[in-house]
Amino acid sequence: MKKDEKGFALLAAIFVVIVFAILGIVAVSLMSGENILALRDYNSIRAFHLAGAGLRYTITASLAADTDWRDNTGFSKNLYPGYFTVEYVEPPAKKRCKLKVTGVVTREGGDISISRSITVILKKGNPSPFDYGIYANNPESKTLYVKDSANIYGDFYYNGPVDFANKASLYNGILYSPAYPVFETNWNGYFASWEAITVIDPPSFETSYYDTLLTETTRAATSEYPYSSTTHGLSGATEYYTRIEINNHGTVVGPGTLVATTGDFKLSGGGAIGDGVTVIVSKESNLGQSSTVGTDFNLISNGSITVGQSLKIPADAILFSKNGDITFGNKVIFWGSILAPNGTADTGYNQVVVNGIMYAKEIYLRNSSSLNGSAVVNQVGYFQNTSTVTYDPSKFPASFPPGFNISTNEAVTIVEWRENF
Repeated sequence: MKKDEKGFALLAAIFVVIVFAILGIVAVSLMSGENILALRDYNSIRAFHLAGAGLRYTITASLAADTDWRDNTGFSKNLYPGYFTVEYVEPPAKKRCKLKVTGVVTREGGDISISRSITVILKKGNPSPFDYGIYANNPESKTLYVKDSANIYGDFYYNGPVDFANKASLYNGILYSPAYPVFETNWNGYFASWEAITVIDPPSFETSYYDTLLTETTRAATSEYPYSSTTHGLSGATEYYTRIEINNHGTVVGPGTLVATTGDFKLSGGGAIGDGVTVIVSKESNLGQSSTVGTDFNLISNGSITVGQSLKIPADAILFSKNGDITFGNKVIFWGSILAPNGTADTGYNQVVVNGIMYAKEIYLRNSSSLNGSAVVNQVGYFQNTSTVTYDPSKFPASFPPGFNISTNEAVTIVEWRENF
């Protein structure tokens, strides 16, 4: 072979080597790129499952046993091969929230590899009228007036127009109403937010339990209550009198039941009723000032009930008026359930404090009075004169009084779910 031909062959060989080297590098690069894409897809799937695990953890460990979600905040938790974060996209309501859950897969050393997020809306159970500071049904299409520096703390449901006036305010909650509220021209209060209602039916209240107790007033009795100035023990028995008046520091020791078959019931003049006493009355009832009532006191009255000033009624009491009103005097402190399904519950005097639930055809809360718990109104009520309603389920009675059919479904369900890209 000639010298020139040998040189050409060497160049050709070098060229072939270079071409194959480039092809090898390209092949390796493509294989590496495919591996990177495959690894990225793999980590993306793992990040998505981390977000799902974060959602399930939040439901089971944070929300399922919590009766009020409004004080919940976001958090993060390490979980191999990375971690997840939980963010409340909107301020949570009592039993409804919107979450963004992000799963993050990390490389060794903590560098972020990839993240995936999902956004969900969750709710707990079925809404109950007692999930609000105030629930009002409004079957007669009236306007509800909140005025004169009245304050509401918590959610407020009214199936009708609401008129805020004279510094009336709503704090830490939402007004649920079919229309944006009306504000009088001189209104200068505070209003948190408004949402159109999802109709919630008024609570089912069955009076048969109380009707059965009131049939005890059809029993025969021959005399009035004779122990006004002495101490009398019931020892678990039921005693029948035409009318009952406990005064002159007379004391009834429970447990047991007193029945006024044809007349009224009156507690006055330093009279006292001990724990666990039920009084059933055919007509009206009056709890006077300077008297004393024990725990678990039940007053089942066919007519109206009047509670005198400065009286303190302790835990888990029930005041039920079948056909009348329940009215409070000055500075009464009450713990328990106030039930006037066919009448009004009225704190018409000053500085009444109700801890528990109020249920009535109409409710009047005014004159520096306060309710800590929940009020449910079958029709329209008035809240005025520096009165305050604070939604506080911790002040509810240990169990709802007989007659209510409150849903016990407390499961957490996903209302809306979407993946973020």
